[in-house]
Amino acid sequence: MLITGVLLIALAGTGCAYLSWQLVNRLRSVFGGIAVEGRCVRRYSTDSSDNGTQWHHVHGFTTLEGQYLEFEEDVLLLAEGDSLTIRYRPEDPKRSATVMGSGGAWSPLFGHLFGITITGAFALFGLLLVWLYLRY
Repeated sequence: MLITGVLLIALAGTGCAYLSWQLVNRLRSVFGGIAVEGRCVRRYSTDSSDNGTQWHHVHGFTTLEGQYLEFEEDVLLLAEGDSLTIRYRPEDPKRSATVMGSGGAWSPLFGHLFGITITGAFALFGLLLVWLYLRY
């Protein structure tokens, strides 16, 4: 029980921390970044191992400095060619770009929150297992 708890804390805790870090970086772009007009330039699908289809969305935008960039961020109910607002931070536009926010889409936010909730719950369950082991 102790080893299971420690593994859950390590694996799920690391996943939760990584997803939280990604969300904070995207939210920094939403609330403190530059907003520009962008477009969903490509939408493609891949087959997943559970016989499902996963959709991917590639968005393109031009920074205020005139550099054209593309990045991938999954968005629900978005078709190829749709325009939307993209936000980015000028110090690293490629890595900080997001479609989250007003004029863009909120589904990436909900996806991150879902992932953080699930991994956080497993990490807390691992903590409970360790606590129960040490208590008795």
